[in-house]
Amino acid sequence: VILLCFRRYLLMALSSCFFGNMFGLTAAMDSKPNILLFLADDLGIGDIGCYGNNSIRTPNIDRLAREGVKLTQHIAAAPLCTPSRAAFLTGRYPIRSGMVSSNRYRALQWNAGSGGLPANETTFARLLQQQGYTTGLIGKWHQGVNCESFNDHCRHPLNHGFDYFYGMPFTLLNNCQENKPPELDIALQAKLWLYTQIITLAVLTLTAGKLIGLISIRWKIIACFTLAGSLFFISWYSSYGFVQYWNCILMRNHDVTEQPMRLERTASLMLKEAVSFIKRNRHGPFLLFVSFLHVHTPLFTTAKFLGKSHHGLYGDNVEEMDWMVGKILDLLDKEDLRNHTFTYFASDHGGHLEAHDGSAQLGGWNGIYKGGKGMGGWEGGIRVPGVFRWPGVLPA
Repeated sequence: VILLCFRRYLLMALSSCFFGNMFGLTAAMDSKPNILLFLADDLGIGDIGCYGNNSIRTPNIDRLAREGVKLTQHIAAAPLCTPSRAAFLTGRYPIRSGMVSSNRYRALQWNAGSGGLPANETTFARLLQQQGYTTGLIGKWHQGVNCESFNDHCRHPLNHGFDYFYGMPFTLLNNCQENKPPELDIALQAKLWLYTQIITLAVLTLTAGKLIGLISIRWKIIACFTLAGSLFFISWYSSYGFVQYWNCILMRNHDVTEQPMRLERTASLMLKEAVSFIKRNRHGPFLLFVSFLHVHTPLFTTAKFLGKSHHGLYGDNVEEMDWMVGKILDLLDKEDLRNHTFTYFASDHGGHLEAHDGSAQLGGWNGIYKGGKGMGGWEGGIRVPGVFRWPGVLPA
């Protein structure tokens, strides 16, 4: 399985002998090709043209498949972001690094949490770094940031083999966009609101009863109830009421650059950073991991692509992501790096079937496969697109 063997595969890809024996190539082939990885978020295998979709336009991803190798048996290690990406980075089942859970919190929920990819795990970025590569991650991380304090950054990408990081240490949520219903712990938040309202009603009842003489109670007791209710409200609302500020941030290396992030310009910033990294390191060798925020809800799409697809906001978001892929591939051509770059495109797991806004579908399509995101027992949750391109080495 490619995602589980990725670390080993990349090291083998660095060896001209390996590919020389496999394809009968000469020793003149690049021993250290540049490595460009595209990983979409929540993209279904049925959402792109080269896997059978004829209504969403993905010409640039299809171009990769046409010029490279399209895998038909490509399985993610888990049906959710955090464990799947942990496996992708390390080449190990996520249970071996503690990146799974048996309860409903199977993905990291907070930037401020102490969970994440352990510091002693070896990522392919670290191995390539040791081989002289300049390594960069642009986009989503979702593998934790801190351990014991807000600034120790023990789980930060720069502590896992990346020389440069620009992006979101967490993941997109509805909470990141104004006027969207909250997504994080909806049932728990509803209970907390209910308890807050009960406490408030009790305080108002006691106060009214005291004022009209129906209840004999000391003001001190009412004040204690009021203080307890206020502390209860503050204790939970300080987290859930400000998710946009705690989770929805952008970082450059160790510095926070936007808090909260402005979604209307995030795609252009990610593309700009990817282009800049390639230009800075065009003399290579480099590893660039472009970890898209697309196509995770809330599906924020720039005006240029809104309403352009046949599948609403989701289709617009997919087509914007494909455009970003095309811009980066065009840069490889312009810098004469195409034949010296090993390129890979995949999704972290299947499409999010339950994502809806009324009757509008906000999640992806997993083709003929049953199930989707979060459903590891069904193939739609783990079977993902997988495309490789290395001109002159991997036969189209």
